[in-house]
Amino acid sequence: MLHLRRRLLGGLGRPGAVASALAAALVAPGCLTLKAEHDDLAKKVDKIETQTIDRSKELDEKVVEADKKLAELQAKLDQAESLLRGSQAGIGVRMDVVEQDTQQLRGATENAELVASSTQQALLELRADIDERLKKLEEKLNEATNIPEGKDELWAEADRRLQRKDFKQARTLFRTFISRYPGDPKLPDADFKVGLTFYSERDYKSALGIFYKIIQDHAEAPVVSDALYYSGLGFAKLGQCKNAIAYFEALNRPKSTAPAQYQKAAKDQIELLKKDNGELCFDREDAGAGAAARQGVQETQKPAAKEPAPAPAKSTKKK
Repeated sequence: MLHLRRRLLGGLGRPGAVASALAAALVAPGCLTLKAEHDDLAKKVDKIETQTIDRSKELDEKVVEADKKLAELQAKLDQAESLLRGSQAGIGVRMDVVEQDTQQLRGATENAELVASSTQQALLELRADIDERLKKLEEKLNEATNIPEGKDELWAEADRRLQRKDFKQARTLFRTFISRYPGDPKLPDADFKVGLTFYSERDYKSALGIFYKIIQDHAEAPVVSDALYYSGLGFAKLGQCKNAIAYFEALNRPKSTAPAQYQKAAKDQIELLKKDNGELCFDREDAGAGAAARQGVQETQKPAAKEPAPAPAKSTKKK
């Protein structure tokens, strides 16, 4: 079977090559396989190969698109900062507008970097998953993967892997759930748990990218409180205390629906960070720090509905 693995890996880049190599290995001396098993395995390998190529292309396109947007944002940020450096004190109100735009651009740039980081990590893991799947095909010819078929079973197995701290496999299973059931009510929770696996592996930038997407895409979901709190923790771990404090403060703003334990924990974290003497926070002297958090928190703040104007009083005069 080592000979089979080498032939499969050698032909991975050509359509149908894996299936041809596997078929040739199965009919070689010493390998007895029923034709039905052989045909089934060939179909599974072709399917995996097609899905892998399509997914890889999709992720490559996303990375290119993210890089392009990042470059555009960076160019705008450089232009705005150049205007700030060349401006004089007499600009007044216009300077305030330019500075505000610069902060918004900076926040968008930082958040784009976080999203790009998580996307690139997903691409690397997808490519590594190819070798893992081929290994499983060698071990069990009648199984393409060990991913459960049922929705409830898939979720339970993903949660079990997360509890066992098998973060990579848990992430794979939660992503499978997201892919199979895009309209399921548990989708925001699945996204959060993908971010939680990154956080648990101390890949804070990838985790923050996932949490920011949750705040953008599921602003009304209860799990947003979790995303806000863990965003604060993630930025604190990176030494970006101004971003961290902004996320923690969002949990205690008026009309917040965050659970009481999150509100208390957020207050404790803010108090701790404000007392820091430089051991935790690396952005004390950065006047523009905190832009990323302000950009993210805005996604959860919707303008209050306007009260309807009172109806005009009816006239008592006769026409």
